[in-house]
Amino acid sequence: MKTLFIGKQFSDDPAGRYYTDGDGNGEEFREEVLKPILAAGKPFKINIDENVEGYGSSFLVEAFGGLVKHGYFDKEYIKSKIEVVYQDTDFKFYADKIYKYLDEAKYNSMEYITSKKTAVDEKRYNDSIDKSFIKEFL
Repeated sequence: MKTLFIGKQFSDDPAGRYYTDGDGNGEEFREEVLKPILAAGKPFKINIDENVEGYGSSFLVEAFGGLVKHGYFDKEYIKSKIEVVYQDTDFKFYADKIYKYLDEAKYNSMEYITSKKTAVDEKRYNDSIDKSFIKEFL
């Protein structure tokens, strides 16, 4: 089973909810990393502690809970495809939060509208993260 390393492959400082919060945000991680990998249907691990100091709730809620909120996948499907892993026991807190946010997420039938164009126009998002690693998971 392949492992996605958030801190090494995505961002060593994952933060913020929306594209307008800058590179490495939860919306970006959900839309450009998690969504395509989950759509491929193969189980994978997500390492949350290597090369990362921590996570804000806004990042975790948007990245993981947003998958359910926007109707991409149901929570049972997501939980059957991902395994959140860590070596540092301090990160159990974040793993528990990820599963909590998935469990609490509710589908919102409103159409998803990305904040990416606004963020780019306002020069708050640079699309600086190389996401070519995603191909390994498809």
